[in-house]
Parts: sequence; structure tokens; C-alpha cells
Amino acid sequence: MSYVIDTIPEVLFEQIQHHGLPEEILSGYEPLRVETSGGDIDTSQSITGTLLIKKIADRCMDVSRIDVYTEKYEKPKAFIGSREVSVSFSHTTDALAAAVSEKYNVGLDMESMGRPVHKRLAERMKHFEESPLLYEQNEWIRIWTLKEAALKMIGTGLRKPMNSVSIIQMDKYGFSVQFDDGMRAKICSFPNHGHWISICYRQLPKKHIIDSKRLHII
Repeated sequence: MSYVIDTIPEVLFEQIQHHGLPEEILSGYEPLRVETSGGDIDTSQSITGTLLIKKIADRCMDVSRIDVYTEKYEKPKAFIGSREVSVSFSHTTDALAAAVSEKYNVGLDMESMGRPVHKRLAERMKHFEESPLLYEQNEWIRIWTLKEAALKMIGTGLRKPMNSVSIIQMDKYGFSVQFDDGMRAKICSFPNHGHWISICYRQLPKKHIIDSKRLHII
């Protein structure tokens, strides 16, 4: 089956603002309309994700041009001039969200609230050091977004198992994550229009210049 994914023009772009996120992380949300005719799902998701990133740059960062490069199964790359910025986006069947930051490496995941997660899958998500309370006090689909956001931040996505990262809940919206190499990051997770949105972030090293001409632009 093939797909066409379009943003809904009559609904305005919405900037996501949450007190648990650093102000240097800019994020946005738009509803989507999915039609099962023509096109390719991966290409359509790349195009709509790229367009939302460009809207965030234009409307929230006052940046007239941001170049976004996408490759299947890889984290997208983005440049403002010669400066690399971190970007991430996620789709559900009816919505799209994205995050952009010049200061933090970011990974974003979004899923519909109430989406069922089978108990066996929840068991496979668990890291042996995680508290059972994490799974008792949160929807399993929310935990899914925590883990996928973390894996998207490091660029592996679900090619790396979810039980390779350990999550600790710090407060209602804040979480800490530790990766299997010992690296740590923070996650802000919150509800938005019937979805769980989780954004994992860690401060970037000093900016360096990369030859963006060697990458494929979309």
C-alpha cells in the first residue's frame, strides 16, 4: 500500500512550549491527513518532517534558510549556513511534531495516548536497573516514547534495543536516561493534543563547521 501525507492547511502551525524544556530547544506540532493513494510513506514523512523543521526555523528562530538532509533509518542532519544544528521529528497517523536546537542534541518521539502496548513488549523494553514504579505509574506507550526519543537522539533509533537504556523518573514531566556506554541525558515528556511527546536532549560539544555540500539535500 502507498501513502500521501499532508499537513492540514486550515489548522495553524503550533509552537510547543513546555516549562520542562530548555528555551534553546524549539519545537512545533501540526495535525496531518493521511491518504492511502500514491507516494511512498518514508518519502512523505521525510518531506513533511522537513517542512515542519523549516517552519520552526522561520517562525521561532527568525532563520530564513535551514538545509535539512534525510536518509532512511538515519537521524536527519540540518545546517544553518555552515553551522550544524540538531533536529528530530516524529509522525503518528494524525499528527507531526519536530524539535530543533543549536545548543542541544535532540531526539523526539510522539505516540497517540491510549495506543496499546502488549505486556510482552513492555517486558522487553525494561532495563534491569529500572524501578518497577516507572511501569506502574506511567502508560506503557509513554515509556515507549521516552526510550525511542533517547535512541533517536543518539542516532540509532530502534536498531538498538529499548532495554539498552535505563530511565529514571525525576518529576511529573522530567526523566533521566543512561545509555549502555554510561552517557546520560535528560527527557521532557508531556501530553499534547491526545499524544505523548517526549524530547530527549544533551548539550552539544562546541560547534564545528561541516561541508554541507557533500550531503544530499531534500
